[in-house]
Amino acid sequence: MKIGVVGTFNRDIILPWQGEKAESIGGIYFSVLYLANLLHPTAAIYPIANLGEDFYDVVINGLSDYKNLRLDGLKRLAEKNTQVTLTYTSQHERDEFISKPMPPLGFSELAILQEVDAVIFNLITGTDVGLNALRKFCQSTNALIYLDFHSRALGINGNGKRFYRPPVDWQDWIELVDVLQLNEMEARTLAGYSTDQPVEILVEFGKEVLQLNPSVCHITLGDKGSYLFYFEGEQMKHKKFKAISLTNAVDAIGCGDGFAAAYLMKYFSTRDEVKATEFANQVAALNCTFVGSSRINEIQTLIKEANF
Repeated sequence: MKIGVVGTFNRDIILPWQGEKAESIGGIYFSVLYLANLLHPTAAIYPIANLGEDFYDVVINGLSDYKNLRLDGLKRLAEKNTQVTLTYTSQHERDEFISKPMPPLGFSELAILQEVDAVIFNLITGTDVGLNALRKFCQSTNALIYLDFHSRALGINGNGKRFYRPPVDWQDWIELVDVLQLNEMEARTLAGYSTDQPVEILVEFGKEVLQLNPSVCHITLGDKGSYLFYFEGEQMKHKKFKAISLTNAVDAIGCGDGFAAAYLMKYFSTRDEVKATEFANQVAALNCTFVGSSRINEIQTLIKEANF
């Protein structure tokens, strides 16, 4: 199995809701590590990203122990790497400040992924890849395209603080992909729903997404679980998954990344959207039990111990 991961590796400064300040590799580092630890050692995972010269060696060293990673798509640039400071104001809410994003990837950087089985486009900065490059790539490959919309739903003010706003071209992105992942605030932002409106209103938006082209849409809801929208034959269906109760949650960073990696892993082994989403929620829940990426390398053990 071959999977590409496209996005940005951040230098993360994490001020968690509980626990000590931490610094770690962030961004698609989570996606890549989850895939490396969930997939068989004979799989091939291709991260594609621009890296600042001050962070290139840090990322390479962080990935070097995994034999199923192919690092040819990591490009060293003569500039500082993107840094993100994440300050949690509650267990699931945070303020995010970002430095200058890395330059967007073009089609030439994506071309080495044309023969893979799937590609996760994880929009960490929101400008990780150009829309035209994504469109050209989608036209050139049979790979399953999984889009985590993520920071494409965020603007940046003059102080580097990120804030929710709907980009005018959001439908242009979504119509290109097979699987779309949004969190609750991203979905509310694109749909124009306020936080005062009940979460159930997102069901209508999820159905609208499937009419744009994706065959699957995930809306993750934090401690309220997640919604899955999918097709069974010609029939559009949706399912609400309950949140997995945890007493030791400390950090939500990386939950969406673990969710996407786990979904793809289970989907390719079962071809069952419901089973894959159930497993994705389990991995996302376990991600909350440690700070940053510190225990992703233990995820197989954590899954067995949890005995879901």
